[in-house]
Amino acid sequence: MNKREYEELRRWGRSLRREEREEMRAAGQAIGLLCGEVDRLEFELTAARAELAAQPSETEPAEVDDTLSDETQLIDASLRSRLQRRLAGLHRTAG
Repeated sequence: MNKREYEELRRWGRSLRREEREEMRAAGQAIGLLCGEVDRLEFELTAARAELAAQPSETEPAEVDDTLSDETQLIDASLRSRLQRRLAGLHRTAG
């Protein structure tokens, strides 16, 4: 359904809500509720797409300082961090 058809459907729902017969008003109300749900879902989809686009892709290096140090604790932490990121990436591609 294109935007013009969607707006026509919304106008149709508004006009039905002004009808004298109760079942017609109920149909208009139902159309209005459905249009509202479509709007909400479209907003959520847009937000989810924006969030996904903001995440670094697998090919982009994460902006993390992974330089190794002479200190054993720092080496362990760096290697652990790199391994966790790699496993998370593998998990995303497998799922």
